[in-house]
Amino acid sequence: MIEIDRLTVRLGGQTVLDEVSATVRPGELVYLLGRNGAGKSTLLRTVSGITRPDGGTARVNGRYLARQCRPLTEVGIHLGADAHHPGHTARRHLHGLADAGGVDRRRADELLDKVGLAESATRRVSDFSLGMTQRLGLAAALLGDAPTILLDEPVNGLDIDGIRWLRNLLRELTAEGRCLLTASHLMDEVARTGDRVIVLDRGRIIADAGVDDFVVGHASLEDAYVAAVGGTTHGH
Repeated sequence: MIEIDRLTVRLGGQTVLDEVSATVRPGELVYLLGRNGAGKSTLLRTVSGITRPDGGTARVNGRYLARQCRPLTEVGIHLGADAHHPGHTARRHLHGLADAGGVDRRRADELLDKVGLAESATRRVSDFSLGMTQRLGLAAALLGDAPTILLDEPVNGLDIDGIRWLRNLLRELTAEGRCLLTASHLMDEVARTGDRVIVLDRGRIIADAGVDDFVVGHASLEDAYVAAVGGTTHGH
């Protein structure tokens, strides 16, 4: 479970998150929506313990992630497709994370197969396409078999088959009772797989509702989003 209470973050003299409060429960896939700069990535980074808040709290499974001895088993994190050493192979990258997190290396090898990278395990990450690095990042997020998972735009760079694969993976993870908080800008995928949406605008939550409830009165999720933010999806 993720519990966010009046979370405030200031960066460069600007308030990026302004007393944000929300809860994400086990078995729930919650999407963060909002324009570029709305605070989605900062929220994920703060919940993960990477960014320190200026006020409020963010707990994962009842604890502060930054204080955990084995955070890899508490929360799986994939916050960008460039979080890998380009000179390492996919296997070396995951083995290094496994060693640091106290996870059996065999789990890393299993996940390379699960994300479709078994045949590319000995290739350097610098030779990977964006879609392949996204798959590697997802493998890293699943490495500790954590009950809570944070993902930032995981669909970026995936082809049609990859999007379908990710869709099924997200459904599988929520069916297992995991708690997922994911930033996305692809409304079709949000509508297909999401349980709830949280819409951020200028660091504040302007909507927090089940997907079906959010869409009521609108022709589509995109139309509901546009109505919520009071503009168009240009630049989103």
